[in-house]
Amino acid sequence: MQLPNETLFDRAPDYSPVYRHLAELREEFHRSGKLDDSNAKLDEVVKLFATYLAYRSGSVGFFPSVENASKFSVLELQKAFAATCTLPEYSRSDGVSIFGEHPRLTLTQDDEVLAWRLTSLAKEAVDEAFRHFAEGRSYDVLNEAFGHFVRDNFRSNIEDAQYLTPSEVVDFMVSLAIEELRASGRLELDQPLLVADPCSGVASFLTAFSASYAALDCVKPELLIVAQDKVERMVRLSTINLALHKSSRYTASIGNSIFAGSPLDSNNGSVDLVLTNPPFGARFSQADIHREGGLNLPFFSSPIQLRGPIVDSELLFIDRDLHLLREGGLLAIIVPDSVISAKGTPALLRHHLKHCVEVRAVIELPSVTFAQAGTRTKTAVVLLRKQKHTSASASVVARCKSLGFEVSSRKGVLVKTSCGENDLPVLLDAYKKLSRNRSSCIEDSLEIASVRQEKLRDVWTPGHYISSPDSGDGHSQILLSDAVTFVGDARKRRPHAPGDTYISVLHILGDGLLDLQSSYSYAPKTPGVPVKPGEILFSRINPRIPRVLVVPKLEGEILCSTEFEVMKAKPGYDPYLVCFLLLTPAVQREILLKTSGTSASHNRIKTRELGNLSLPQVGDGSPLIKIAKSYEQAVSKMFNGIKMLTDVRGSYIDSTL
Repeated sequence: MQLPNETLFDRAPDYSPVYRHLAELREEFHRSGKLDDSNAKLDEVVKLFATYLAYRSGSVGFFPSVENASKFSVLELQKAFAATCTLPEYSRSDGVSIFGEHPRLTLTQDDEVLAWRLTSLAKEAVDEAFRHFAEGRSYDVLNEAFGHFVRDNFRSNIEDAQYLTPSEVVDFMVSLAIEELRASGRLELDQPLLVADPCSGVASFLTAFSASYAALDCVKPELLIVAQDKVERMVRLSTINLALHKSSRYTASIGNSIFAGSPLDSNNGSVDLVLTNPPFGARFSQADIHREGGLNLPFFSSPIQLRGPIVDSELLFIDRDLHLLREGGLLAIIVPDSVISAKGTPALLRHHLKHCVEVRAVIELPSVTFAQAGTRTKTAVVLLRKQKHTSASASVVARCKSLGFEVSSRKGVLVKTSCGENDLPVLLDAYKKLSRNRSSCIEDSLEIASVRQEKLRDVWTPGHYISSPDSGDGHSQILLSDAVTFVGDARKRRPHAPGDTYISVLHILGDGLLDLQSSYSYAPKTPGVPVKPGEILFSRINPRIPRVLVVPKLEGEILCSTEFEVMKAKPGYDPYLVCFLLLTPAVQREILLKTSGTSASHNRIKTRELGNLSLPQVGDGSPLIKIAKSYEQAVSKMFNGIKMLTDVRGSYIDSTL
């Protein structure tokens, strides 16, 4: 059996016509003053979308003409919507319409112009989708075009936050899952293939999988789709999107997928594939987990010693999704960076997973991934197979540096604009080669590697396992936290006193260069952190401007700004070697990837992220030892020269007083 030669990535749809209509609608809503609430706007647009879809599909036999505004009939539109609400494909399991027990359009005869424009948009969006379908392309209008309504709605409610996944990432995860299903032989079995998303949103994953699965040129099992979301509005969108994509057999239900008692529970232990992007940051107490989780959370409901009284939702969803899977089933999930790197409860879960699943892949995504949703949270795609790993089990780790787009604000709306190349199609090809043991064909420029699962450390961050041309020996990697101890936070701040030397961020001018005269004369009012000669200072603020220094021997007691991370080299590690490595291009690139902030002038890197930086492990005979010694000598010469200049200027000033 072969996958289609043309992948989803080769058929990127053009959403510009819909974006254009949305911009016009934004102005129309503003002018009319109708539907101030974003929820109401979204609901009304979706009702029209579903109504025209029903007409276009032949389920409803009439729809108002939109060719001429003067002939448009709001009354006929209301009748078409009423007929749509009675259709079985738009009914819940209890027989009630997905639009409610008494559905109606908010638009009336008094809103004729707005209704005409809204209806024109709905018609254009559905027609555009059908044009793409006719050419064998996926067209996720609800995710790409109507996402801005959802972003405005849910931004203030972290538990219900809807961060719609970019199509570039959706297509990659779908293709990755199909490759795994094909390689495992699952597509050759007779029983139906069950695919689920417990946080379905607008069902982007499920509709994309359905389209890609239908395009497979082979005899394959029947596809069954299960969608569930705790937000009724999202279930409505899921249902309409699945109907639009003509998904064969599907159910969409409302329910809290984490806790016991929702319709999703009937699928426990039988799902072949979970494709999902769960909500991040919702927090649950251990009491709630034990009371409500039941069998749905086998790990977190067990008598384990959690690292704190609460658990984040993204961790609970991993536990829940694995319980949904049959033995050998796959979980493809987007998680925040903390899940693969943080200590505490995330580390406890990772330790558990290493012994009960195969970690098939961990792919780090760039911070722009969810920028259109209003967040630059760092995320990763994690692919797990529910079966115990063997000695031959391997994990593919990779870093995606670009998705082929940037996000900017236009008239108050965050929009995607093309920028660079999308790395994911190339990473997918490399993944196939690595998983089939044909790694010799991998491009050198890719940041991807295969690691035996038994060699996975407690941290799954891909950068810890990927060699780089700039990484020295090009072999083993260590974490910065393996080479240094972070000592600054444990020290008591104190005010500057006469005779102290104070080092601020602006006093570090470059490679080991210190503005000594300014440090001697600077007397800030804010307290500083005591530091000692030989310790390493690293500026956490705006790390795009490298400021790293081994503290030299200076006059008096030495204080530094609280913006510095203060580090002490561990036994066996030279501080000048650590400083040198922190300034290498490979490490600087990783620092930028781990940096977050609200603007270019207020970016920071957190201590945890800093500690997770990858450095080459330097053994006996490494050329880096000699280089570091030369670096120390060069820095010492520069410092002695600066000190001499400072002394000369100081002598001149003293002689003139």
